[in-house]
Amino acid sequence: MPGMDSKRLPLSLKRLCTDVLNPSLMADIVTEQWIQIQRLGQALHITQILTFDHALLPPPPVA
Repeated sequence: MPGMDSKRLPLSLKRLCTDVLNPSLMADIVTEQWIQIQRLGQALHITQILTFDHALLPPPPVA
């Protein structure tokens, strides 16, 4: 942070700045986010298939 004394920054902000500058940590975060995106895509695909299959079923017989 330009013009700010690092001794006066809150600990959480110091840690955030340190974490953002850590390529290994950032790579781990991006990897985890990518895995979550893939899982959401799979869940959407499964939902679409189940919905489509359900739409093809004949209506239940009327008693």
